[in-house]
Amino acid sequence: MKYANADGIIVQSVKLEQNEATFSLNATFHIDLSPIIQEALHKGVSLPFVLDFNVIQQRWNIWDQTVVETSLPYRLSFSALTRQYQIKDKLRGRDASFDTLEQALIAAGVITDLVVFNAEQLKPEVEYEAQVRLRLEAGGLPSALQLEALESDKWEVSSPWYRWVMER
Repeated sequence: MKYANADGIIVQSVKLEQNEATFSLNATFHIDLSPIIQEALHKGVSLPFVLDFNVIQQRWNIWDQTVVETSLPYRLSFSALTRQYQIKDKLRGRDASFDTLEQALIAAGVITDLVVFNAEQLKPEVEYEAQVRLRLEAGGLPSALQLEALESDKWEVSSPWYRWVMER
């Protein structure tokens, strides 16, 4: 299933797999940056992306309960010296370099084997909904750009939440 955004992020595929005691997320997003964001990237602005993942227990008589909240922050940057794009994922200790922006955006949109929670966090016989999105975190931009990001929708880069009922 796809969701479309102009100059934004599209969810292309999502798969949640149970591996013994943990659940791992594999997801693919298509990232399309506006010319303003591309220009900022080429001028040395590091772009902070965040993958958000939640598991929600839906309850009919009271508010839904968020059981799991996981975020994966990583950054996309451009080095004028090497003319390469870098993705830095400090949380998982992964760094990668790319020759083109297209290659870097493809890689930035691929999430593989991300352990998002332990199976023991879920109660048996309870139905849960999972949701995931990828977004540019405006709060992680340099302070000089944060105000511009708040005032301009050109900096709003996010996929909508992709939701599904979990099967166990």
